[in-house]
Amino acid sequence: MSAPLSELLPKAQHLLTQLITPDGFLASTQESDNYRRIWTRDSVVCGLAGLLLKDKTLVNGLKASLKTLGDHQHSSGMIPSNVAPETSEVSYGSLVGRIDTASWWILGACLYYQHTNDTIFWKYAQPIVEKAQSFLKAAEFNGKGWIYTPLSGNWADEYPVHGYTLYDNVLRLWAESLWLKLSNSDAPQNEILQKTLHNFWPMPASNRNLAYQKTSFEKLQTGSLSHFLSFILPGVYDTRFDAAGNALALLLFDLSEAQQSRLEAYIETLKMELGGALIPAFWPIITETSEDYFLLKGNYSYDFKNHPGHFHNGGIWPVWMGLFCLGLSKQNMNPSVSEIVAAFVSTLAKHPHWNFHEYLDAHTLTPGGTEALGYTASGIVFMDAALQNKTSFS
Repeated sequence: MSAPLSELLPKAQHLLTQLITPDGFLASTQESDNYRRIWTRDSVVCGLAGLLLKDKTLVNGLKASLKTLGDHQHSSGMIPSNVAPETSEVSYGSLVGRIDTASWWILGACLYYQHTNDTIFWKYAQPIVEKAQSFLKAAEFNGKGWIYTPLSGNWADEYPVHGYTLYDNVLRLWAESLWLKLSNSDAPQNEILQKTLHNFWPMPASNRNLAYQKTSFEKLQTGSLSHFLSFILPGVYDTRFDAAGNALALLLFDLSEAQQSRLEAYIETLKMELGGALIPAFWPIITETSEDYFLLKGNYSYDFKNHPGHFHNGGIWPVWMGLFCLGLSKQNMNPSVSEIVAAFVSTLAKHPHWNFHEYLDAHTLTPGGTEALGYTASGIVFMDAALQNKTSFS
């Protein structure tokens, strides 16, 4: 492990500890855009970091978060986007409901139980999981195994990713696979796993019988893709890069040698375009001339953040870059992990006042967004674990 990252790791662990309240993890210590609340995805991500660190305090913080959020589950099965414990104000999403929170909660509950064998919590969690699963099943709309995410329906709530998204569906599959394992269920899952793998990264050898839409599928079967797709819509296989979705897919699936080679080449492409082996949240950047700019320009709650290279729109989020490194490590792509971490550390060396900022600007590599973010501290933990080939959360 490089010395600079080793210096960051205890600071990241300390920040994660500072975020713990009796009700769970706050997203940040900063008073900004409702970050001082218990958020589902932020809490589980921080919990994943705690599990990798085997830090009992952080693992207990995950439990407290799950309890706060589970106690406020909607009658339909939705898990809150966030809860303000002091006022009991609950949000299931602002402009639209959040699909990913249910899967994050299930994942967090399963990993917590797997790690602790806390049977009292598990008894509490099971009916919540079952209700959340019913909600996710209804969100398929056609009963064929993929959930359909509305615009603004996941973590990238101000970015035009929607439909059958890689991120939401792979996250759900990971959560469901853990649930089935812990429940000793023999329910079949292989078919939907194969359907997801073949459609979100069509390769020449992919099974055409599994194609969601054969015309779009066959156009991408040439082997030209270098990563998993971002999302699928009727008539559209969207080929942009989604770091979070790809990270989760790398943790769930086993890539072929051809796919590994193509992904390595894509990282080299990003290296040339960004001036370093850094991983943006989404790529390429949406500009005013992009065909889906109209879906971006008015979609925000507080102020417009998605300027080219910023926030979701090409911003480099350490949390997803760290999880992506963890996925690369699981694929035994260790040279790529080392190169990405080295580029990140080198970038931070030029910004001594960096304070666990939300993202880096893709053009200038300067820090941006909210500071003291648990997401970002977790990303540091993920990078460290990836360098050490520690990819198991149990």
